[in-house]
Amino acid sequence: MPDDFSYDVFLNYSTKDKDVVRAVAERLTADGLRVWFDEWVLKAGDSIPSKIEEGLEHSRVLVLCMSANAFGSDWAQLESGTFRFRDPLNKERRFIPQPPRSFISS
Repeated sequence: MPDDFSYDVFLNYSTKDKDVVRAVAERLTADGLRVWFDEWVLKAGDSIPSKIEEGLEHSRVLVLCMSANAFGSDWAQLESGTFRFRDPLNKERRFIPQPPRSFISS
């Protein structure tokens, strides 16, 4: 695992929650964190699985924005499962489940 992370936070969510999570990403960025948010990182022609794997590997923590949509999303489940597989007991405290709306309340 890298000691020098490119991102502080990898945001894991369902695309149905994109508007709420975008606000979370903007808030975290405004607070000085480096955020891996798919619409900021993924470009046309990118290999999505490769870019996600790279983002997960180079992020200090994964924040799972929990919602009914996220639990029904194959991508959200794959990303969080991949991250948790590396540290199933979360000893390094790199996996943070969080309801997305709690981030944007003042």
